[in-house]
Amino acid sequence: MTNRDHQDVYPLRETLEGIPLFHGLPVPLLEQISSFSRIRNYRSSHRIIQANDLGSELFLVLSGSVKVSIEDREGREIILAVVYPPDFFGEVSLWDNGTRTANVSALEATRVVAIEKEPFLRLIREYPEITLRLLSALSARLRETDGKLMHMAYGDAYEKVSRTLFGLFEKEGETDGGVPFINDRFTRQELASLSGVSRETVSRSLGAFVQAGILRIGNGRIYILNIDRLKKEGRIP
Repeated sequence: MTNRDHQDVYPLRETLEGIPLFHGLPVPLLEQISSFSRIRNYRSSHRIIQANDLGSELFLVLSGSVKVSIEDREGREIILAVVYPPDFFGEVSLWDNGTRTANVSALEATRVVAIEKEPFLRLIREYPEITLRLLSALSARLRETDGKLMHMAYGDAYEKVSRTLFGLFEKEGETDGGVPFINDRFTRQELASLSGVSRETVSRSLGAFVQAGILRIGNGRIYILNIDRLKKEGRIP
């Protein structure tokens, strides 16, 4: 099977309590949410949500990461976002009876909490604090999206690519001997999609950053040798 229900080491209630969306809620309320939730594991590349299908669950990412994407008229993938813990996805179908608006696939081995839609909607009608937390998270996401769209519209190619790389570093970056890096796990087409440029432009920009001593690419990693220069290229404060 490509996915399965998984009993965590800790009760699901404790897992939910550790997620910002539910942190601090009364124990009886967490237990109620746990009663209609399941932990699931997905292998890399597994399609979790199919666009145009009916949606019946909200998903919270516990570990791993997923990509949210759509396809253009020629069938080419356009990545809208990468979702990391402790964020969530699939929320659009909570509010109406419409179909899923995008595909969601695991980028790596990923664990999620799947929350059933109907009992969750009944619950948040009784506890509006959960709705306020959802709205707060969605507002923050909208602000981030607005900023991304602005830079995609007005920034040059180097700015767009550098912003994508720095954004990935903020989400999943590591250091090796004091040198920051991100794993080179996205194809150049995926980086292009995230940046709003062509694959050729990404390759050209990466080459220019390497030549300028900002990046070094090798051993499955993109090393950031000069993070201040990368931020300057992206006009990042």
